[in-house]
Amino acid sequence: MGLTQDPKTDNHTNARDRRYLARYLVLTIVLMVPLVFSFAFIRNLYPFAASTMMLRDRDRGSDYYILRGETLTGETIDLPPINLTDALSGRHWSLVSAAVENKSFQITSLHPENARLAAAHVGDDLPRAARLDELLRAWGLIYNSRLPEASPQRLRSVRLDAYRWKGEIAGDSGQFVESWRALL
Repeated sequence: MGLTQDPKTDNHTNARDRRYLARYLVLTIVLMVPLVFSFAFIRNLYPFAASTMMLRDRDRGSDYYILRGETLTGETIDLPPINLTDALSGRHWSLVSAAVENKSFQITSLHPENARLAAAHVGDDLPRAARLDELLRAWGLIYNSRLPEASPQRLRSVRLDAYRWKGEIAGDSGQFVESWRALL
């Protein structure tokens, strides 16, 4: 007598396959609906905000900064902050932006020096980039500390130039906005 397949086993396998198919269909729908929704309406719904992370307000543009130093001989040199200190790796420009915009005065627990400076300007507005001089001087001193005392390459001043990029691919790479200078 030949072997015959038990029909109950075949029905059990088909039912299990249908359950897996139903689970994967529900899982696919649960994952796809928010994706389609976020891309269709460009909303910042977690975790889909990364898709809109690179969009900028094209009317305002964005500011960028160039750090330069003037040597004792009068030569102007570029000073990439990453070469001065690697403590913050690529975060130097956000530090500069925070100093220019006085963000250290906007926190709830101010450093005592910042509190004194803010108290001195009660009636007036705090000047833009109130603590930027200290940052520029510190970078200049770090640069000079690596050179011999008699070197003509030592810096006499450090300058930070701000430029505004309007987000255009072709055309002007940036419009000069303002500049700050710190003597060493």
